[in-house]
Amino acid sequence: MSLSTLAIINRLSKTYEQLLANRHEIGETLRESLETICLMMGAESARLLLDEGMQQTVVAVGVQASILADADSAVDAFCRQVGDGDIVDFQQIPDCPSLPLKMVSIFALPVHAPLHATLWLGFDEIPTLTAEVDSLLALLRQQTALAINQAYMQEQERSGREQLSALLANDFEPIIIVDTHYNVQVFNPAAQILFGVSDAVGKPFNAVVESEALQELIRAGANARHDVEFASNDERTFSPHVSEVRSEAGEPRGWLMVLRDVTRFKRLSENMSDFLHTVSHDIRSPMTAAKGYVDMLGMVGSVNETQSAFIAKILTSINDMSNLVEKVLDAGRLDPEMDVYDIRRETCDPAAMINKVVSTLATAAANKHITLKTQIAPNLPIMFIDEMMTERALTNLVENAIKYTPERGEVVVEGRVEQNTLILAVRDNGLGIAPEDLARLFERGQRVRRKEHKGIRGSGLGLFIVRNVARKHSGQATVDSEPGKGSIFSINIPLTRENMVGGGD
Repeated sequence: MSLSTLAIINRLSKTYEQLLANRHEIGETLRESLETICLMMGAESARLLLDEGMQQTVVAVGVQASILADADSAVDAFCRQVGDGDIVDFQQIPDCPSLPLKMVSIFALPVHAPLHATLWLGFDEIPTLTAEVDSLLALLRQQTALAINQAYMQEQERSGREQLSALLANDFEPIIIVDTHYNVQVFNPAAQILFGVSDAVGKPFNAVVESEALQELIRAGANARHDVEFASNDERTFSPHVSEVRSEAGEPRGWLMVLRDVTRFKRLSENMSDFLHTVSHDIRSPMTAAKGYVDMLGMVGSVNETQSAFIAKILTSINDMSNLVEKVLDAGRLDPEMDVYDIRRETCDPAAMINKVVSTLATAAANKHITLKTQIAPNLPIMFIDEMMTERALTNLVENAIKYTPERGEVVVEGRVEQNTLILAVRDNGLGIAPEDLARLFERGQRVRRKEHKGIRGSGLGLFIVRNVARKHSGQATVDSEPGKGSIFSINIPLTRENMVGGGD
């Protein structure tokens, strides 16, 4: 190999090293490559056709490069059929248009790269093929494929960064990305406005965001809670969500926090809650008056048997309505999406509460000839809980058990302590619940639909209230049921410090 050829190869190698070391747009990168190729091969012009599916990118250098564009389609189609590095006379190419520039021959070089590419070189005289030229062609094909691959990846990366930057800049929700060391990597304009920080990138998350709740969330990562709210200084409410950021290989790269502005929805919910509360109270007053007048009917004159039956039905309907109003109010107060109810703790004797609930519902059980009894362990501790709401939750469970247990059945209300937890359980020997109905049983408005339940009225709010009362005490509501074998509903309240007398001191 001659010294001049070695010099050309060295120049080509250095060109590619520079291209790999610096970031260029795809056109600029490949144009520099083609100029080196023309010098190396002594070609008058070089054209590279990149097939990107729906469109074709053309990079051209040399003598009257733009004039040769009319031949691109014919040359590309022909080059796909010939062998690598063949010399082709223009006259051999079918449907090749006449060109104003005299071209004697071309090199057809299909390039193996992520994109289909055809490189063709135009000469004004037929080049001589030697061993040196063969070596140059092999290097040419290899380095061109490398340049295409590098330029394409750089362009994709640059385009991705631009799209991400545009997305983040135009997103109205504050977005923060931290690395595995919790240093800020992305802090979009919405986040800058919310936290009043413009130079957050590179700084520790804790130094940029002062909220301890948000700091705890970002540290929790994938285990972050979803019920946390963040209130800004301008009285907006945000719902933060944290997710893991991973590389294409699945390696952890950090954490993404998005703060969704839920101010409008929270205000709508509060307005709806206020509306329900007002309407419920307005309905309760005339219903109380109606019940009082119905109760006094027997005091103002004799009432026959038929009238007594009608009065009983009216009272039942009034009681049902009053019960529904109370449940609507309780459900609105306890809704976790609203979080408007502050638990009202007081000293409570669970045994006395159980006996009170059973005494209140004894008549309803007797009307269906249902045996209603208690099983209360002697070691129940005095608790520091919201007695009113816990009593209502237990009442809902006993009411349901009575409603859904056939006549002459049995309902047992239990109170016991297991594994440092107070368990208030209601067991019946009724129809039971199918497994497919258990999953959503404690959700708002959910009821089990069975033909045996026809005529049983219900709002679907009772178990929703039960679950949220348990959650307010850091506990849970559970159900254990099997069709044909009855059900056991439980309110489990842990005997933790805040639930015990003196625990808050």
